[in-house]
Amino acid sequence: MKLLLIRHAQSENNVIEDRPDYAQARQPDPPLTAHGHATAQQFAQDAYLNGITHLYTSLMLRAVQTAAPIAARLNLPAHGIERTYEYGGLTTGPAGGFTPVTGGDHASLRTHCPALIWPAHLTGHPWDGGAEAWEEPHFHARATHVLNDLRARHPGQDRVALITHHDFAGALIRAALGWPVTDTPPTFHLAHLGTAQLDLPADSRVGGLDWLNR
Repeated sequence: MKLLLIRHAQSENNVIEDRPDYAQARQPDPPLTAHGHATAQQFAQDAYLNGITHLYTSLMLRAVQTAAPIAARLNLPAHGIERTYEYGGLTTGPAGGFTPVTGGDHASLRTHCPALIWPAHLTGHPWDGGAEAWEEPHFHARATHVLNDLRARHPGQDRVALITHHDFAGALIRAALGWPVTDTPPTFHLAHLGTAQLDLPADSRVGGLDWLNR
């Protein structure tokens, strides 16, 4: 299986990261900016997306909104995978004491991406938001679970795309390459709408990285 990791487009939190009031102004589950929507539409037209056989997305709003034009252009459903969210999950952040925040439900997120397929085990329920302790071994375990799940779903020659997030994309890459878990792992910097393609064997053998930030 080829796994194409795609970082979401620019979100409203991204454009205020350098502001002194960021902790107070940030949103737990920010939408894309107007620029983010426009660049996601442009990205969906890229020829190298041709050949994608299956599309998956994080259930964070910015990822679902990024998936929408890709799903429309490729005429594919966008399958939600709850464990592909960004480090820490949905919380109020430091200004709110990192209080957990519930994610969207299927009906609300489908208004942003009509092709969204809800995880079967969450039928009738919203995503809980994934609030978690900031611990690298936990992130690695979550990434390993996602990779094993995708391997089980796609044991052949599928080319699978996953809309995910900066830090979690790095965890997926490190887990796929078999790198050891450390408290301060090397960082793979993935730009907004940047891609990384992994070559994953059907079993749990170490995979390869075809490219980063194409």
